Amino acid sequence: MPTYLSSRRSATVYDGVTPRVRHFPDATAALIASVLLSYLLPARLIFPPLTTLGRPGVIIGFFLIVWWALTRMHPTLVTRGQQPMRWALALYLATMGVSYIAGEARGMSVLEANSADRTILMALAGAGVLLAAADGVLTRERIDHVLRSLAWGSTVMALFALAQFILRVDFTTYLKLPPLLVFQKDLIGFDARGGGGLVRVAGTAGHYIEFSVLMVIGLVVAIHYARFSDNRRGRQIYGALAMIQAAVIPISLSRTGVLALAAAILLFILVWPLRTTFNVLVIGFFLAALIQVGKPGLLATLRALLFAGENDPSVQGRLEDYAFVAPYIKERLWFGRGVGTWLPELYQLLDNQWLVTLVSTGIVGVAGLALFFLIGIVVAGRVRRFASSERDRDLAAVLAVTIGVAAVSAFTFDALYFTTYFITVHLLLGLAGALWRLTRAERINSSGAS
Repeated sequence: MPTYLSSRRSATVYDGVTPRVRHFPDATAALIASVLLSYLLPARLIFPPLTTLGRPGVIIGFFLIVWWALTRMHPTLVTRGQQPMRWALALYLATMGVSYIAGEARGMSVLEANSADRTILMALAGAGVLLAAADGVLTRERIDHVLRSLAWGSTVMALFALAQFILRVDFTTYLKLPPLLVFQKDLIGFDARGGGGLVRVAGTAGHYIEFSVLMVIGLVVAIHYARFSDNRRGRQIYGALAMIQAAVIPISLSRTGVLALAAAILLFILVWPLRTTFNVLVIGFFLAALIQVGKPGLLATLRALLFAGENDPSVQGRLEDYAFVAPYIKERLWFGRGVGTWLPELYQLLDNQWLVTLVSTGIVGVAGLALFFLIGIVVAGRVRRFASSERDRDLAAVLAVTIGVAAVSAFTFDALYFTTYFITVHLLLGLAGALWRLTRAERINSSGAS
């Protein structure tokens, strides 16, 4: 079967097919390292000189943006051709830059200025992850390598959470690696919720809601490989990983996780074969029964949280936030008070990334963030429409759904503050671009060969 050269060179990918493959160094290993370090190490474990930017996974993001910039200056290493995710990222970063200028023009306190600088630097680290994924993952198999590492990292995080929930011991406290890494703050620990001795757990994530969203994303990815791994053993392994992640979503005691899971399953029902839908639902009911037997009251607590409505204190607090921020939004409607300047210690914790974005970067910033997510979903949707194999179509659906789940769940917590979520979202958006690039090359090569 003929293969084509790395998409670093447009002449070999977009203009023809050759039986010889030259293996270029790419970003796969660095992306896998960023993902695994983000999922396996506690969110508050940092490299001290860099403070909040010092998570190992984020540090790799800084190296990746430098690596990507250097490849753009090399005639052989540069990835040429169209890439919509570059434009989506450029638009998003431009809205952040405009808001940063608006904040400087307004005049910021020292705390606000430092936070704005950190936010811009964090955005550059995320850009490194996205661009390295979009332009630096050179083959379809390497996309699989990165996503499989995400599935495994999610599972290890799930196992930490399961141990926390069952044993009431936080084993993540033993992951400290002095003097290189230290805990920036106390770990999030346990949070009693719902009575009956139930506690919320977060594994290695920075928050219970972040943990639940990451588990839904990891679950969807694992289901893909449970369906499309090359052999039966692989399908069984990833099926087991999917079941572990599905089983721990309830122990976060998070409405967001349950709603995100329901939304993902409903979307997949529209594209899955009937047999796959039936199998997933049967396994889901089986897991629910095991949870009910193993921990009576857990599912009832979740049901009560879901249907509490405005009577729930957290829901009331979120509704009150809108009235609190309204004057700030009206004061600076278009460009906001300055990216990264809405600090809970100065103002109020909002627990809504979209609201934080509106008050910080204005309507322009919200539009930029919305388009950032939307373009990723559209790119994945285009891949699903035109891909030649069922495996590629399903992976495109996985990327579209996980990006959508991440975008919608951001209404329930300050999502971009949490670095594991942050890195995961940029990775998914970048891989959507990589899959678009590779499947497009296949179509053009095929039409050229015929």
